[in-house]
Amino acid sequence: MHQRDRRCCPVAAAVVIAVLIGLCTTVITEAATGTFIYAGCSPSKYQPGTPFEGNLNSLLTSIANAAPNGGYNTFTSGSNGTGDGGAGPAYGLYQCRGDLGNADCAACVRDALAQLGEVCASAYAASLQLEGCYVRYDSSDFVGKPDTAMVYRKCSTSTSGDGEFLRSRDAVLAALQGGVESGYKASSSGDVQGVSQCLGDLAAADCTACLAQAVGQLKGTCGTALAADVYLAQCYVRYWASGYYFRPSQGTYAQ
Repeated sequence: MHQRDRRCCPVAAAVVIAVLIGLCTTVITEAATGTFIYAGCSPSKYQPGTPFEGNLNSLLTSIANAAPNGGYNTFTSGSNGTGDGGAGPAYGLYQCRGDLGNADCAACVRDALAQLGEVCASAYAASLQLEGCYVRYDSSDFVGKPDTAMVYRKCSTSTSGDGEFLRSRDAVLAALQGGVESGYKASSSGDVQGVSQCLGDLAAADCTACLAQAVGQLKGTCGTALAADVYLAQCYVRYWASGYYFRPSQGTYAQ
């Protein structure tokens, strides 16, 4: 098992199957860290007993063991080569929400790994986002390859053209896409709150650019929604009006 350098880790196009479950909470920081947001699984499956299965099990064990010591890391398990026929290495990462302590991070990652095994059993590539953390693995090396594709978005069905709401929303979004420290930021203005985060150790300039793109897509796809989430491959931006958040079945997983 080899720990990889800390670099940005995009979501590969191979992750193509979505499982969507709505959120029902008023404040993100008060939500259970194990609340499900989205998952994606490759259609291709590995066979039991293959070298890839052994490499993947080793990789996921390393992720679980590393989570109590920090909020982000990447790993490789197995020697270089092709994944065809079940041979070849497994690549993976985890990341926790920036405001979580190590104990909460570790608990969230354990939960994510358990859910990943159920939702994406035997998949060659899979990713799963919970409220407090994100886990991903693949049979192809995705680490350090830039990708700002939209992965997931959710827009509330309720909207508002109220000027005060729109000014507060825009102030929150402006704050979230600038001056991000350690890849995570929370902001509030009036009755609107929001959070943003970049993946891993994405450089500050690249993080800012990713968040600006996320905000642009959020406004473009969600308009004047009272709450909205946009997850790109390397970052996400979320906002919501106080006292309001999502109801089930309003998400869209985008390849």
